[in-house]
Amino acid sequence: MEVIEKVKLHVIDFFEKHPNQQLVFHTLEHTLSVVRQAEIIGQAEGLSQEDLNAVTIAAWFHDTGYLLQLENHEGASVTVAREFFKNHPVGEVCENIVIDCIEVTCRKREPKSVAESVILDADIAHVADENFIQISKKLKREISNCMDCDVKVRDYWEGTLSFMEKLEFYTDYAKTNFPALLQDNIAKVKDLLKVEAEKENKKENKKKRNTEKGVESMFRLTASNQMRLSSIGDKKANILISINSILISVSAAVATRQAMDYHPFLPALVTLFLSSLISLIFAILSCRPELKPVNVTDEELKQRKINLLFFGNFNGIPYPKYHESMREMMDDYDYLYGNLIKDQYNLGKTLYRKYKLLRIAYNVFMYGFILAALVFAINYMQLT
Repeated sequence: MEVIEKVKLHVIDFFEKHPNQQLVFHTLEHTLSVVRQAEIIGQAEGLSQEDLNAVTIAAWFHDTGYLLQLENHEGASVTVAREFFKNHPVGEVCENIVIDCIEVTCRKREPKSVAESVILDADIAHVADENFIQISKKLKREISNCMDCDVKVRDYWEGTLSFMEKLEFYTDYAKTNFPALLQDNIAKVKDLLKVEAEKENKKENKKKRNTEKGVESMFRLTASNQMRLSSIGDKKANILISINSILISVSAAVATRQAMDYHPFLPALVTLFLSSLISLIFAILSCRPELKPVNVTDEELKQRKINLLFFGNFNGIPYPKYHESMREMMDDYDYLYGNLIKDQYNLGKTLYRKYKLLRIAYNVFMYGFILAALVFAINYMQLT
């Protein structure tokens, strides 16, 4: 018992001399808990006093290596224990048991003795603690501190749940007393995961709602811009129609009078007349609506091939079917936005056609006017 007391004082002093702010789980408090559990389980398993002392010493030293290094901390703990034994010999048998018990806590092999089984169950006894969730949260914080990044809550609890469900106890005491409490804590972890899943769903829904607002604004803005451009195109077409109508009327009247007895400026008037006529035709075509009869089949409605928002498509659908299809579309996110996309596309195609014809009309008007002026200049020079 004198050795145990010296080990206790040495380990407490070691923790004080090697503070590590990153460690919030593997602290002196955890070590004290493992020591208590090792004594309880060891006595219940009927260990001899020598073996119980060895397990208790191992419990005191098993996490001291964490204060020195994170990787292979069991090896560092063994080194700390050996240094202690140089000044406080415990005998070769006891020392070997202590070393074996420390090394087995890495859980990379099965225990080879009752002593090793005792310390393994003592080291993991917190899974059957009524304060397991609070204790485990400390481990999560420690992992985040050591990794220098925030471990996601859901990932941590999923990993913890997987570990708990696969956990195996080795002593009869642990097998008798821990499973029921372990299952209670597993249920608590599952409840936490449900809460985290609900939080994530709420965040995703919130993001989705925010995105939906942006999408709706995009559709409204795009539709408004296209309608405004269409209105501007119609105004441009009306200007051309008005000007060309006047030019055609004037040039036709003058050309008719001059044709009776040939006038030298007649070619210029004919050129102006023809260019104005062609420009007028294209300007009218740009404004002329296209209406094509559409026969929509039930199969096309089922396959959702029809744009229900475009009058050129739904004019061939009886109202009852149209009403049914619209109700279906309003209840289906993808179907609704698919139709909005089609509608934007069709508006864009129509607008492109309008401006293409307008460009031709303006080009004909411009080049025709220039050509008429050149013909007029040539005729005038011939006269002089």
